[in-house]
Amino acid sequence: MKLRTFTKTAGAVLLGGVVATSMAATAQADYPEKPIKIMVGFSAGGGTDTTARGFASYIHEAEAMNGMPAVIINKPGGSGMVAAKIVKDGQPDGYTLYMINSGSFAAAVMAAKGKSPVDPRTDFTNLGCVSQLISGLMVHASDPNQSASDWVKSAKESGKTIRWSTSGAATMHALLGHLFLDTNGIKHQVIPFKGGSTARNALIAQKVDASFNGVHLTAGFESELKVLGIPTAKRDTANPDVATFGEQGLPALNITGPMCLWGPKGMPAETVAKLEAAVKHVSTVKGFGTFMKKSQLATFHMTSAEGTENINTLFDTLQPVVDKTLN
Repeated sequence: MKLRTFTKTAGAVLLGGVVATSMAATAQADYPEKPIKIMVGFSAGGGTDTTARGFASYIHEAEAMNGMPAVIINKPGGSGMVAAKIVKDGQPDGYTLYMINSGSFAAAVMAAKGKSPVDPRTDFTNLGCVSQLISGLMVHASDPNQSASDWVKSAKESGKTIRWSTSGAATMHALLGHLFLDTNGIKHQVIPFKGGSTARNALIAQKVDASFNGVHLTAGFESELKVLGIPTAKRDTANPDVATFGEQGLPALNITGPMCLWGPKGMPAETVAKLEAAVKHVSTVKGFGTFMKKSQLATFHMTSAEGTENINTLFDTLQPVVDKTLN
């Protein structure tokens, strides 16, 4: 009797396990069954918010999304880390995701010096990228230099300390500025502002000699400032007339901030695959490209594997800059 009772119980447990596994598989197969929330860690109107809203406008068209839309939730604070923690601590079911460019993500975590509530390398799954923020060396329109290489030569020959603006003390743009100026042997003093627009405006008012800022912020201000070079391997398709540093005989640096969709660790593999497919789809939609071009941002597709490799490279490249500049 005891043996038969044990056998029956074991069978029930086994059956229960099969049913649970089947239900989980069905849930994954049906994903998504409701709208997806995309958290943005910055206020409305910036490059991250613009990309997220453009992305959300087209994700429902991806076959893998079952026609389900995405809604944007702005939760500014902590250089994006408040929103990131919400996603990290949420259920890994694919319904609460995060969008941020990898450069900002890495910079915020490194600036916290071990006290960040999240780490993209251990707490998140990269689901692919659809655009990127590119920093550039900007000067006032009246500056006689027409290239970054000419500007570097002029700055070094002047012997003066270059005062430059940027969007914050610990942003990707700021770290790039330090790296570029130090690598090229230029004496400098950073003047950090709260946001890229105010840093740009300081340059327009000629309160600083230069600025390291998002190239997309030049839209509408072309008569007042110019971009002399960018730290990418290839030219930015949204700003094809701007040469890379490498093209000008300077250290290329190759630093960009791919705008990626992130989910928490532990998401079901099938859900991850569907979201990766949706990211790839949106990156190819003509309407999304047109929308982004209005903000002077280019669209492209970076796979989750490439996005993961990119952020690891950013940490490796920028960590020494953080250690030196953010004491």
